Amino acid sequence: MKTKTIRKSIAVNLMAVAALVFLSSCDNNQIDPFGSADLKVVNAAPNSGSQKFIMVNIPYISNLSYLEHSVSYHSVTSGNKLVSQFRDQSDNDLYAAEELNLSDDKKYTVYLTGESRDDAEVRLFEDNMTTPASGKAKVKFIHLSAGAPASIDFVDAQGNNLSTNLGRYSQSSYIEINAGSLSIQVHGSGAAEILATLGTTDFSAGKIYTVFIAGSAASGYRVEQLSHN
Repeated sequence: MKTKTIRKSIAVNLMAVAALVFLSSCDNNQIDPFGSADLKVVNAAPNSGSQKFIMVNIPYISNLSYLEHSVSYHSVTSGNKLVSQFRDQSDNDLYAAEELNLSDDKKYTVYLTGESRDDAEVRLFEDNMTTPASGKAKVKFIHLSAGAPASIDFVDAQGNNLSTNLGRYSQSSYIEINAGSLSIQVHGSGAAEILATLGTTDFSAGKIYTVFIAGSAASGYRVEQLSHN
C-alpha cells in the first residue's frame, strides 16, 4: 500500500512537471525577457475543490481551496498570451485555462470563477496600489457570482451605497473609506433582498482591499475581503 501511494505521488509530480514544461514551450507565451509583474491568486469557484495554479516561468501555487488565496503577490514574468491554468490538486486534471496579458511593473489578482468545471473561467483584474489618504482605507468591489443578478449593489449596514450597478465579472472603481469596522451587504441592483453579508470587518488606515461576492443560491453566496498590502 505504501509503495502504491509513493508511485501515485511520483506520477502526480511528473504530470505537474510536464505541465510546466508545456507552458514554458508554448508558442503563445510572448514573454518580456526583461519585465516582471506581481500576481496574487484566488480560488473563487465554489465547487472546484483544492486547486493549483500554473503559469509560465513560476513554480506552481498549490492547495488553494474555495476562497483561499496566495498569502502574498508572486513575482512573475510579464508579457502577452501567457498560458495560465488551474489544475486539480489531487490528480492534476485541467480545471480552467486562460491566456493572460501582464504589463511590466503592474500588480494583478487572478481569480478562478464558475460553479462547475463546465463554466469555469480564469479572470484577471489589475490592482491599483496608490496609497489612500491619511486615516483612510481604499476599497474596490468585484462581482464574481454566477448565481446573483447580473447587476448588483454593495451597501453598508446603514444603507449607504458603496458601489452600484456593478456588472457580473467586472470591478468597480476604488473608493476611500474611513478606517474602522464596516459591515457590507449585497443586493440585486435596486432590490431590497439581501443576497449576502460581510459581517463587521476591520478596514485599516493605509490598506488597500478588494471586497467580492462569489457563489450562488445553490452553493451559498459569500462576500469576502481581500487585502493587497
